[in-house]
Amino acid sequence: MHQRTILRSVAVGAIALIALTGCRPSDSAPASTGSEGGDAAAAPLTLVLGHAGSDTDARQVASERFAELVSEASDGNITVEVHPASTLGTWEEMIEGLQLGSIDIVIESLLSLESYTDLASVETAPFLYEDYEQFESVWSGELGTEIKDAVSEASGYEPLGNLYRGPRVLTTSEPVDSIDDVQGLTIRTPSAPTMLQTWEAIGARAEALPFNEVYSALESGVIDGQENPVDAILFNSIHEVNPYIAETNHMYANYHFILWEDALTGLPESQQEIIRTAAEQVGEEYTETTITQSEDYRAQLEEGGATFTEVTDRDAWVEATQPVVEGLPEQVQTWVEQIRGM
Repeated sequence: MHQRTILRSVAVGAIALIALTGCRPSDSAPASTGSEGGDAAAAPLTLVLGHAGSDTDARQVASERFAELVSEASDGNITVEVHPASTLGTWEEMIEGLQLGSIDIVIESLLSLESYTDLASVETAPFLYEDYEQFESVWSGELGTEIKDAVSEASGYEPLGNLYRGPRVLTTSEPVDSIDDVQGLTIRTPSAPTMLQTWEAIGARAEALPFNEVYSALESGVIDGQENPVDAILFNSIHEVNPYIAETNHMYANYHFILWEDALTGLPESQQEIIRTAAEQVGEEYTETTITQSEDYRAQLEEGGATFTEVTDRDAWVEATQPVVEGLPEQVQTWVEQIRGM
């Protein structure tokens, strides 16, 4: 469902204030409102950035690097306050907060926007990619730009940069080698509708749960497993309570620096350019780290007691989830056909 105009009347005051002042509502310094000269013409700007990862998560590294680049490029005129570990709320609450002006940037993937536009379900379509090379060819090319532009236009959110996360895999308390091993298990997923539908189609009981509650839920046995890329598993110590990692590779995705589009475009152009350029650079660096460190992440997980298993019946997983793909919006199915043909 497209919800770009929902909350617009509620958010307009806060967004307009941010756009006009170039700062948090509590700041008093005036700012230029258009493209009047360089950054020196713009008032000091403080941006609040939040994410759901721990303070050792790769998102925290990315956040700190983004803050560093933005500060350097603006000669200290733009400050980024970083808040990890869902201290500003769940990712759902933070994404909503972008509209309300209570937060400026959230590091999340496109799945976080599926409640605002069903076009974002292109990211959560199961078993869409065969490998990173196929994924990269999409998101570094015209199709990836088309998808991001369409999602932004439909939702009102603007995703900046591509921070490659790696494929999502399944962690459980008992080994999973085939789809039969998942039947009846309670698996935590993000709250994106397509993710929930995917695991229900596979035969599990899908449970949406805030990420900062996952470790304790696994430890207490409230849920049997969860799915995420290996870096999130490692940096949030999921393997300590869920030591079996099935290489399902059921979804590939990027993180993005997500902003409310009206708030971003309301800033002076010099500040917009600094923010966009920093997001692109951090995305490139994050992607390089994901690729070069993947084997090291795996080794650290194994040293920490994790056991990797290979799924032997991938075709059965693909077949079980095909109805989910066929139920996606027409435009998304067009993108799916294009991606699978690459």
